Amino acid sequence: MSPGRKFTNTGLKILGITMLLAVSPAILAQKAGFSVSAGVASQRMDDLKYIQEYILSTYPVEGSITSSFPPFSRVSFNLVRQWYDHLQFGGGYTFSTTGAKSSYADYTGYISTEISSTSHRLGGFVSYSVLGRKHMGIFLYGRADANLSFVSIQSNVNVLGLVSRIRNQYRSISPSGTAGIELMYKFKGFSLGLDAGYLVDLQGNLKDTDGDQDLTDPYDRNRILTTDWTGWHLGLNARIWLNL
Repeated sequence: MSPGRKFTNTGLKILGITMLLAVSPAILAQKAGFSVSAGVASQRMDDLKYIQEYILSTYPVEGSITSSFPPFSRVSFNLVRQWYDHLQFGGGYTFSTTGAKSSYADYTGYISTEISSTSHRLGGFVSYSVLGRKHMGIFLYGRADANLSFVSIQSNVNVLGLVSRIRNQYRSISPSGTAGIELMYKFKGFSLGLDAGYLVDLQGNLKDTDGDQDLTDPYDRNRILTTDWTGWHLGLNARIWLNL
């Protein structure tokens, strides 16, 4: 065997051993768990606010808007994998809900319209520690999701005891992305902290769940109305590590 070939084989062995030593600590440093976060989130919902105002304008009397998609509840469940102390990744499910209400009432009866909207998101995330201490950590994270939304619009009319009820249901599908920050306090086997972020929803066209027809602008039938969950969120976050 030539000296050059012997040197090459030796180098490959050294490289292989070095890579093994580099990878082994990383494998040993991995741990898995799950996280649960719950809090409040805002939603833009410009088109649904628009349709709420349109429905109110069709009332035979002057009604009023009592709520119009205020910040409402958000819950997230995720599986998490940690790589060393600075990198975490995983994926899971996020649920958000919001709504709006308009109404009018007098001694003869009432008119009310309720719009409720729910979001079901499945996706994955990566977070990176920008500041780590023995018991405290600050993580920046990015997340991508597929968003399935359901919207229900229900109007109720009660005049002198005569009741009429109309209900329409719609759905939409859209991609969304989130950038956020976590402030976590570490205990033995689990962490607690705060989670804040901003979501950008690319909006999904609303379709009737029965006839699969688009929900269009009453004044422009060529424009399809959409959901838009773009907004901020703030919540409490609990992360539990498992002995796997």
